[in-house]
Amino acid sequence: MSQAAAYLLAGCQATIAVTFARAVVTKVAGRAAFGEFRRWLVVGVRVPPPAARPVAVAAVAAEAATTSAVVFPATVPAGFAAAALLLLVFTVAVAGMWRRRVGVPCRCFGAGRHPPGLTHLARNVALLLVAVVGGLLARTASTPAAPDPAVALAAIAGAAAALLLIELEEIVAVVHPRRRADQRKAST
Repeated sequence: MSQAAAYLLAGCQATIAVTFARAVVTKVAGRAAFGEFRRWLVVGVRVPPPAARPVAVAAVAAEAATTSAVVFPATVPAGFAAAALLLLVFTVAVAGMWRRRVGVPCRCFGAGRHPPGLTHLARNVALLLVAVVGGLLARTASTPAAPDPAVALAAIAGAAAALLLIELEEIVAVVHPRRRADQRKAST
């Protein structure tokens, strides 16, 4: 396996780990945050109210486990598989909410402020691709034998990519403020 593949793997690991760690932290940052996530599951995803709490707990636990699994060498392939599965579920949920024109903010990765839309789908698909590529690389790539500063740089780049993807809806709102205003009018 080439050094480039090892660097790409480190970037994919960081992207997925930072994304899911942020999702966990924003959902459990307090009772209000967890309550908003539960309400989103009921209103946005249509989880029956009695099942919302167990589903919310299971989602947060799965995200936390994925964050850890994608970092520890023995569980990296399983971590990427779990990330891909979760991202697929999130993408299907967002697509369904978008199709139904749900007006509540997306809570897939925590405290979203905008209803689901094309930006959320693009973000989820991009993250899904990162998880798939990471999973494929994890099966074939080997970590460098000696400490390699380039691996750290690749991980930093992956973390930066995660932060950009997580905040994609806000970036789009800044770049296209009129589009966001039009979407808010349409959802009311």
